Amino acid sequence: MPGRGTGLRKMAFFHLMSNADWPAVVRRAGILAFAAGVGIWGALLFAPAPGALPAALGPATTAGSDTAAVARWFGGGSQRLRVAVTGLIAAGGDSGAALLAVNGGAAQAYRVGQALAPGVTLAAVTPKAVSIDQDGVVEQLPVPANPAAVIQGFVPVAPAAPAAGAARP
Repeated sequence: MPGRGTGLRKMAFFHLMSNADWPAVVRRAGILAFAAGVGIWGALLFAPAPGALPAALGPATTAGSDTAAVARWFGGGSQRLRVAVTGLIAAGGDSGAALLAVNGGAAQAYRVGQALAPGVTLAAVTPKAVSIDQDGVVEQLPVPANPAAVIQGFVPVAPAAPAAGAARP
């Protein structure tokens, strides 16, 4: 008779639950939760700080390991960039900016001294040319003769001419 034992267990459980001192049960559960929180936070806050990495696992730093000169001996210097001047603001001195398209990409604004690519910087901006420094070699790029030939943005429209047979007011 498996059903009879199950019913007795249910009755015993409900009897214990109805006679339980609920405030004491809740108090004990709260104390257990508080103790668990204190233990977890204590373990996190008082854990030892991680020490420094051993020398074998630290970042490798070697002084004087510039291999650019050796790379140039074997033709390993950086490749020449194709730079097209699409616009500029010549402010004189060391200031100024240019709108440059690098390797056929979209034109971007660069200030004097800003890097276009690794080893390539905008050296100077004059009213008629832009100077690019590529690995120590300074190259002058002239501004296009007619930059307005490349239409960008809004295009002004001339007023419409009246039709041949239209009457004038």
